Amino acid sequence: MTQSEISYKHPKTLLNKGTGYLGGYTHSLNPYTGCSFACSFCYVRQMPVSLFRKKEWGTWVDIKQDAADLLRKELRREKSKGKVTIFMSSATDPYQPIEHKEKVTRSLLELMVEEPPDFLFVQTRSPLVSRDIDLLLQLGDGVRVSMTIETDLEEIRKQFTPQAPSI
Repeated sequence: MTQSEISYKHPKTLLNKGTGYLGGYTHSLNPYTGCSFACSFCYVRQMPVSLFRKKEWGTWVDIKQDAADLLRKELRREKSKGKVTIFMSSATDPYQPIEHKEKVTRSLLELMVEEPPDFLFVQTRSPLVSRDIDLLLQLGDGVRVSMTIETDLEEIRKQFTPQAPSI
């Protein structure tokens, strides 16, 4: 697996309005920017966040610092306006390899256990999600986890997702 260039960022926001194919959710939430999995079929590689970076998709990841504190403020504000349903993540995998060390996603889940959204959908292709089963169980019926499995053949997986965890 290739090592990604890691940067630390202080985002102004974490919750993005749910639009387009995410219209069924009030917000999307991306704990990281970029993705080290380098999936060949990923639509984000053609989006401005990737194109403006001028680096190959899959070679960089930005870690969003103080994410839980920021989410606490945003979640309280949005919940005061009405129902909050979150799709995590729409433009990165929330379980990047660096998540083992940084635990950004885990810190966000810990906060959501304290102050739950109405619904959380977690989309990943990483088995690291199993580390957070304790938190996901606490969210009960308010959470669903979806795991991408491209194929059941490792040699084919390597062609499409060369830097992602094996099947």
